Amino acid sequence: MDNLVTPVEKVSPVNRWLVWPRVFWLALGAAALMSLTVFQVGLFGDDFIYLGILSGRVPPAPLANHAFDLYRFIPGDPAITMPLVEKGIFPWWTQPDLKLAFWRPLSSATMVLDQALFGENPAAFHVHSILWYLALVGVFALLMRRTLAGAVGAVALLLFAIDDSHAAPVGWWCNRNAVVATLPALVGLWLHMEWREHGRRWAAPLSVLAYVLGLAGGETALGVLAYVLAYELLGAKGPWRQRLLSVAPAAVLALGYLALYKKLGYGSFGSDLYVDPLSQPAAWLAVAAVRIPAMLWGLLLSISTELTLQFEGGDGFVIGVGLFAAALVGGLLRAVWPYLSEDERRHSRWLLAGAFLALLPVAATIQGDRLLLVPSVGAAAIISLVLTHVWRNRARSTGWRVLTGVAGLLAVTHVLLAPVGWYTVTGTMAHMTGSVERVYAQLKHDLDVAALPGQRVAVLTLPNPNLSLYTSIAWWARGNVLPRAWWTLSYAVEMPTLTRTGPNSLELALAHDRYFETLSERVHRSERFMLKQGDEVKLDGATAKVMEVDARGIKRVAYTFDVPLEDPSLVLLQWKDRGLRRVVIPPVGTPVVLDYGALPTSGSASAASSPQ
Repeated sequence: MDNLVTPVEKVSPVNRWLVWPRVFWLALGAAALMSLTVFQVGLFGDDFIYLGILSGRVPPAPLANHAFDLYRFIPGDPAITMPLVEKGIFPWWTQPDLKLAFWRPLSSATMVLDQALFGENPAAFHVHSILWYLALVGVFALLMRRTLAGAVGAVALLLFAIDDSHAAPVGWWCNRNAVVATLPALVGLWLHMEWREHGRRWAAPLSVLAYVLGLAGGETALGVLAYVLAYELLGAKGPWRQRLLSVAPAAVLALGYLALYKKLGYGSFGSDLYVDPLSQPAAWLAVAAVRIPAMLWGLLLSISTELTLQFEGGDGFVIGVGLFAAALVGGLLRAVWPYLSEDERRHSRWLLAGAFLALLPVAATIQGDRLLLVPSVGAAAIISLVLTHVWRNRARSTGWRVLTGVAGLLAVTHVLLAPVGWYTVTGTMAHMTGSVERVYAQLKHDLDVAALPGQRVAVLTLPNPNLSLYTSIAWWARGNVLPRAWWTLSYAVEMPTLTRTGPNSLELALAHDRYFETLSERVHRSERFMLKQGDEVKLDGATAKVMEVDARGIKRVAYTFDVPLEDPSLVLLQWKDRGLRRVVIPPVGTPVVLDYGALPTSGSASAASSPQ
């Protein structure tokens, strides 16, 4: 199959652009053009953790992660976690046996290379990520060339190249792992197809090697192995015994990988952001029932998945919009099904099933477009089938003209709005970068660096997950003098009431909201393990105590320090007017509302608060 279009299709002027290799270069050019938007993004979030480690900064307490194991954030060992809590690296309410640890050595190695070659140069990091992405688009082109002939494969390639759900993996340094894991694994899938469809036996062992490299990039590669299973069950020719034997190497590899993953201490526990399907299957099923429909919305309609986090209708509404997206695209696919060739039907079955199966591993974390890279492999093919065949049959009847209008809406969201999506996603990340840089510059100006080693910094309020967790980490990563501790005491959006209760103590209370009711607050402690009234947490020179709890959650928390609140060794800060300002300490017993002045824009909740 030398071209992606048939001779009949070549008559159309449009289809002249859909001929191999012209469409290949067109897709690469489109992907590169979209990727230019990432250059507005700097470092933010977990990027600063990696920068600090790779730059050799001495942390306030020993970290679990290191250069070639950057994604082992929190190991599940209280002996490692609690000293970091005491120093403020993790918030004071962190679950002692919290685990957020992911095995991604190849992805870590690419970041080691970045830092070694470029230092702190985000633009150079982006060039590196874009090269990985262009290679991924190239491999997807090979896969389409071997599975879907004609304009269908060509359109699928273009849809994949410009898919705006790929913006975060390309533009966020720490999320590059998704591309690094997917690229070699997709090479493995293509090699599997070469073996099974064209009898090239040499491709079989190479496919397994490619899967191994993908899994070294990260657990995202498991989603590609789901396509191998789907192909052998729904797309491959031959007797069942042969098909089961053909899927066995990938299946054994996946099972062995998962066993080794757990043996080496990777996985998650104690967080509401990440729910490990292996160690918490019931909890995973509960969250996956919402997260998977939410991601169908973004996958099939190309409308930001993050919007489902803003819906006020609750989980039922999110599930509803996901099922609506599946029903809409499924209805269009059913309408064109009689007009598909036998090969198109065969390949569409396994590509569609693979896309849905690939959602299972990523449902372990909160829904977001950044998780759709692997599912979009099959989704691009299905959307292309629908768009291409509806267009071909548009003149058949009034009913087909209605379907053409519906398919036209899909074309708008998947094609015309794709550049807007790339710019919006990268613009949001750039805003996060800017907010970190602004607060960092303000602290550089305001903090007394000479006195800082003998001080503890206590930020009473910081209502933004991007800033609340990473402001102190950015300070450390850039080699600044460190205080004895740096605590952020509250992420609450509502302006709390501060009451001084003694010479060295204060309380923070919420009138309407509750502490730890947002997902960003429950990254470090699941709702299942929430603190109770009277619980205390000891820090390095301070104690936090839960004072009042009602049916909705924690209303009031007390903080007692080992020095008076006016002591120069204690720096009390609050969020106000888009920066961290000194707290004006009220007299004992006088309640004061900590006025924020202006709230920071949080951007993407799923991106800002989640370890990548």
